[in-house]
Amino acid sequence: MGQGEQVARLDLYLNYERQASIRLEAPEVVIGRDPQCVVQIPDPRVSRRHAVIRDLEGCHVIQNTGANGTRVNGVAIQQPHTLRPGDAIFIASYILVYQPDEASPDELSETVIS
Repeated sequence: MGQGEQVARLDLYLNYERQASIRLEAPEVVIGRDPQCVVQIPDPRVSRRHAVIRDLEGCHVIQNTGANGTRVNGVAIQQPHTLRPGDAIFIASYILVYQPDEASPDELSETVIS
């Protein structure tokens, strides 16, 4: 990764409090209950492999792979969805906010969670 290159991330919220920030450095990031998932969510309503985010030529695309569904900005996704800055991914009681750079959450005006 070159100097000055930005790395996208997910800010993970539970009860509207930020719990973690996960850098999206791998070409594929799996979200789910399974201990081998990059983003582990220990909730019985979350599938073992609930969703996957892929880096496709510089943009990130999320796809639901779980039985209980994944919502982006409140809308259930049925097919791969290209993420935009500030998109909120809802999985069970968790919210993951997509940010395409390393700015702190306080600096991001497009974040839908405050």
